[in-house]
Amino acid sequence: MLKARYLTLSLAVVLLACHSSGDRETTELTEPLVPEAAEVDESDMLSADLLLEPERVEVQTYDGSGELVHPDALVFPHRWSGHRYWFAATPYPQGNSTLENPSGFAGDSARDWRTIPGLTNPIARPSTDGYLSDPDLSYDAAHDRVRLYYRQTTSTADQVYLRTSRTGSDWSEAALVLQDARYSLISPAIVREADGSWRMWTVNASVGGCRARAADLTLTQRRSRDGIKWNAAEPVSLSISNFVPWHWDVQYVKERKEYWALVAAYPDASNCSRTSVFFARSADGTTWKVSPTPLLEPGVLLPLRDLVYRSTFRYFPSDNVVRVWFSGARADEGRFHYAMAIARYPLAELLRRVEAPHPPAAVSAMREREPRDLPLQAAREKFINAFP
Repeated sequence: MLKARYLTLSLAVVLLACHSSGDRETTELTEPLVPEAAEVDESDMLSADLLLEPERVEVQTYDGSGELVHPDALVFPHRWSGHRYWFAATPYPQGNSTLENPSGFAGDSARDWRTIPGLTNPIARPSTDGYLSDPDLSYDAAHDRVRLYYRQTTSTADQVYLRTSRTGSDWSEAALVLQDARYSLISPAIVREADGSWRMWTVNASVGGCRARAADLTLTQRRSRDGIKWNAAEPVSLSISNFVPWHWDVQYVKERKEYWALVAAYPDASNCSRTSVFFARSADGTTWKVSPTPLLEPGVLLPLRDLVYRSTFRYFPSDNVVRVWFSGARADEGRFHYAMAIARYPLAELLRRVEAPHPPAAVSAMREREPRDLPLQAAREKFINAFP
């Protein structure tokens, strides 16, 4: 009876969304490429409009803080090694980069972030006096393995490392797959293409770092046959009027024949402590169109009141729904405290929001209070100083 109710609700959501957008969707999920119907996600059995606004997700981190940033999600249509949902993120309590080490979680719903059985987090630690950040998960269907890419920043370089796993708990030794100048490989986002090749998008802020202006910063992409040896960087065309792209997550949505991205960007002439998250689309992954209004910006949700940072997403074609995991922070006593939140948008509603012409009233109120909020200014300064 419960399954029948879910199927009825899912059909209603699909019909409503298709009627709103004028499109018709297939019912096949994307990773791995399996034609059978997907298992039920218990967290998605409620009607879609109950999850339109982000809600905080509590996660137990290895350091005990529960403060996470840089989430990345990998969702299977059926269980892989016992779970459908696989996640990576980095603890970042009060901006402590020594604890910003990629950690792994798994579960059976979008809210279900459990430490992977048999795994002691973190998956990776710095190999030098640098720090780690920006984990990104991919599935290697050819070898039935999960890949974890992540970034290491040293005093002179940015490096991208790779670890792989057959079960989610037995991770290989770290392999250095890419290296360039410091702050030139920010937020690597990796996609396995339909032909089995690999593609990586990064942000190059080697000029200016966290204070880079739009004119100084470049977005790049690289290609690889095996995801290990990468070709030279190629330019990417993506601009947001009066904003600087800082972090992003990219996925190919085969049902739409498009690349989609969530882009954390800050107002030009400010700094990376002021990001909002925008939605972008591309037919080829090289030339991007960014929606004019952020999907989420500071001031809307209390745990993410002062910063909405790198976020991740998954598209569920069976329901024509986009699930988003946001990360960000609020300032308290002069420091940022980090948190995650999730939301579930029918695609037509997501597109309506990012095309809306006016910001929410809460955002305007936050902008009015900020010049008088000295502890918030102190929190921003500490954040910026992590990117000298």
